Amino acid sequence: MPHARGGAGQPARLRRGAPHLRAAGFLAHQRDAPEAGTVVIRPATRADLPAFHTVMMAAGMDARSSWNRTSLEGLEASLFAPAAGGFVAVNGEEVIGCVGFRPDGADMLTLNRLAVLPQHRGQGIGATLVRAVETRAAERGFGCVLLAVSQFNLEAVSFYGRLGYAQVNERYAFASPGSPVPVVLVKMVRGSREAGRRMGELRKISSQ
Repeated sequence: MPHARGGAGQPARLRRGAPHLRAAGFLAHQRDAPEAGTVVIRPATRADLPAFHTVMMAAGMDARSSWNRTSLEGLEASLFAPAAGGFVAVNGEEVIGCVGFRPDGADMLTLNRLAVLPQHRGQGIGATLVRAVETRAAERGFGCVLLAVSQFNLEAVSFYGRLGYAQVNERYAFASPGSPVPVVLVKMVRGSREAGRRMGELRKISSQ
C-alpha cells in the first residue's frame, strides 16, 4: 500500500515551506475556498474517481503488485460499496492524495488505497488522511481500524507503526487472489468493550 508521511488534528502549519492542512467536514466547510498553500481533506465523490485513480497510479508501487491493476470500475465498486467511502486531499483544484475505507464486520473498518503524489510527500498529508479515516471510524461506532501492507511495500509498516498501528496475525478480507499474504496492522480508535475484546484476541493470536 503506497503511503506518505504526516500529521493531523487541529489545523496546523507543518514544517517550513509545507502547506496548511484542513479537514473538510471536520474543521472546515467544503464550500470554503481553500487558502493559498492550504491542503483540504474532504470526502471523495464519484466526480473524484479519475483523479483518485491517477494519484494511485502515480504512487510508484512495485510492478508486481495488484495495486497497479486497479480499474476505475473496481475503484468505484470499492469506494461506494455499502458503508464504504474515501477521502481526498486537495490543493487548490488538484487532488494530491487519497484514501479509502470499508467495513469488515460490526467493529472493524478497513483502511485502503492510501496514496500521495510523490512531489507532495513529507508534508503530513498521508498521516492526515489516515486520521480522517480513524475519525470516521469512531464516529460510526467502529472500535478498530485495520489495514494491509503489500509484501511489495513493506517499508510502509514502519510508517503505520509510528501512527500507532500494531501488526497482528489477522486475515485480510479484501486481499487480492493470487497475491502474497499481506502484513495486517490494527489500531483501536474507540474504547468499546467489543473493540477491546477483539484487540485482545488479535494480540493473543499474534504472540503465539
